[in-house]
Amino acid sequence: MNYEFLLYSFLCILSAFIYYKFNKWSLKDRNGIENPDEYSKPATIVQIFYSWVIIIGFIIASVVYFFKALG
Repeated sequence: MNYEFLLYSFLCILSAFIYYKFNKWSLKDRNGIENPDEYSKPATIVQIFYSWVIIIGFIIASVVYFFKALG
């Protein structure tokens, strides 16, 4: 078992969780309907989409590193 790749796997999972929490916190008061001058709704939707792409990327990297650690 390669413990370096196992560590990378756990770090990717931890990074995905931290990024998810930070993104949830940053979008908490962002509402394009109530504050149309400050935030636009399409920009917020695009930001949410990009954030989920990053989180899924972290999870895929974690799975890849986990299987590399086993093999």
